Amino acid sequence: MSPRSGSGTAGEAPLWSERDRHRAFLDRYYAWAEPIYDLTRKPYLLGRDRAIDLIAERPFARLVEIGAGPGRNLARLHALRPDARYAAVEPSAPMRRRLEARGPWARTEDGFAEEVDCRALFELARPDVILLSYSLSMIQEPGRALRKARAALAPGGEIVVVAFGDFHQVPRRVGRLFRRWLDAFHVRPVDRALLATERASVEDGPLGYYRIARLPPAPAPRPS
Repeated sequence: MSPRSGSGTAGEAPLWSERDRHRAFLDRYYAWAEPIYDLTRKPYLLGRDRAIDLIAERPFARLVEIGAGPGRNLARLHALRPDARYAAVEPSAPMRRRLEARGPWARTEDGFAEEVDCRALFELARPDVILLSYSLSMIQEPGRALRKARAALAPGGEIVVVAFGDFHQVPRRVGRLFRRWLDAFHVRPVDRALLATERASVEDGPLGYYRIARLPPAPAPRPS
C-alpha cells in the first residue's frame, strides 16, 4: 500500500490518515500471524460457532462478513448454505489472499466497515445478513460502522455481531490483565451502550467473556 498523498511541497513526508495507519498495522501484524491464525484463535475467539448457528436458523440469500479474516466463518456458512451468495470485506492484504484461496465462491472487497457500501457487493441487492465476528472490536468507528451496515440491510435482515464482552464475571485482576493484552493489539470490548443505541438484542456468553448481538435494519425514512 502506498501512503495517501498530501498537499505538502516536494520533500515533505506524505500525509497519512488514520485509515492508512490502521491498514499498515493490520498488514504488519497479519503478515506473520496469518499462517497460524486459525490454530491460535480457536482457544479464545469463543462464540463464533454459536453466531453461525444463529444465522443458519433462518433462510438467507446474501451474506456479507465484514472483517472476514482468513474466511473461517464464511467457509462454515457456505458448507451449511451453499446456495447462498457470499461476500467479504477485509482491509488486510495478507488476510485477503488467504480468504480468496479458501473461498473462491465469495466476492472479496478491500475496504473498511465505516466506508463500504454492502449493497454494491451484490449489484445493489441488499444483503440479508451482515456478520461482524471479532472485527467490531478493532474498527475505529464502531458506531458509524453499525449505522452503515444497518442502512444496507434488506428488509427483515439482521446484523450479527460476536465480540469480546465486558468480562463481568471474570476475576477483576484477570479481566484487567486481559484488557491490557487486547489493547496492545488495538482491540476493545464492544460497549453494551453502543449496541443498545442501535436497538440490538444481546446475549452474553459464559463469564461475560464474549457477547453476541443481533441488530435489525435501519428504520425506513419517513415520507416528507
